[in-house]
Amino acid sequence: MTSSKASRRLKVRLAVVLTLAIIAAVVAWRSAPVRDGACTPGRHEERDASGKLVRITHTECLR
Repeated sequence: MTSSKASRRLKVRLAVVLTLAIIAAVVAWRSAPVRDGACTPGRHEERDASGKLVRITHTECLR
């Protein structure tokens, strides 16, 4: 009977540790560090000195 109690305690400990690890992983994922210069989605046009359009870039932000 002692081994069944020990086995049950071990399973409970493993379940608690696994639950805490999952919670910690979700919290770390949701609170990802914010980068300097927040992303601004949209279209950006680059022009040369004469005003001629040289390049158009499109930016998409995740999250």
